[in-house]
Amino acid sequence: MLAPSFRRRRWMASTITLLLFALFVFWAWIEESRLGDATFLTGSTVLVGIVLLILLGVRRRLPVLPLGSVSVWTQIHLYLGFFTTGAYLIHVPVVLGNGWLEGGLSLVFIAVTVSGFYGIYASRRLPKRLTAVEGQHRFDRLGWHRGQIAETARCLLDDLQEPSAHPVLGQFYQDYLNPFFGSSPTLAYVLVPSGVRRRRLLNGLRELNRYLEREGRDTAGRFAALVRRRDDLDYQFALQLRLRLWLVVHSTLSIALLVGGIVHGVIAWRFTS
Repeated sequence: MLAPSFRRRRWMASTITLLLFALFVFWAWIEESRLGDATFLTGSTVLVGIVLLILLGVRRRLPVLPLGSVSVWTQIHLYLGFFTTGAYLIHVPVVLGNGWLEGGLSLVFIAVTVSGFYGIYASRRLPKRLTAVEGQHRFDRLGWHRGQIAETARCLLDDLQEPSAHPVLGQFYQDYLNPFFGSSPTLAYVLVPSGVRRRRLLNGLRELNRYLEREGRDTAGRFAALVRRRDDLDYQFALQLRLRLWLVVHSTLSIALLVGGIVHGVIAWRFTS
């Protein structure tokens, strides 16, 4: 029997989530109609949802466990997040609460929600952009690869039979290529990766061809290949760093939200009991 398509699975998951949320809203309405207090129900639901989301997040980062595919748990995490966000909107009288505890919790919940939506975008778009770049490297090895490219560039210039016969190429290396190969990506590039540096350097090397002999032109072509490799490496660094920073921020905010939610629940329970 064929497994349902991704579109059909998404439609089924969305339908189930909406039905469960409708039942939850109906349950809260029944509590209110009985002159009861539905805030305990809704608040407990939000807190349980946060705990489950954190546990699902931990499961997604332990793919070796024989507990089903990571993609399935990712989808469960996604739709549980939608349900918990809806439960939060039912629970609170206003989106941004009053007081330092309620207001702080509201801000943290909003930040977790926004970072979660960014995680949906990042998990769908960034891996495709990474695989579009030639050569895939581990994040902890990117610095080593940068050093290797810089060393190769230095050796290319030293291997010229007569470096003094190529002063234009040597000056271009000192002014532009050496700073490029020898430095880490700037913060601006990490935030918004672009091909501006790459195009500028490649255009500069092409302009040098008219002043170079055959050996110099060959070396300039190898420099151009190294520029492309280094730019691809920086692009991978920027995207992988973005994913790692998102994971740290989202996880830290989630833990803070859980702790704050427990404190809020204990205070509310003691106040009503």
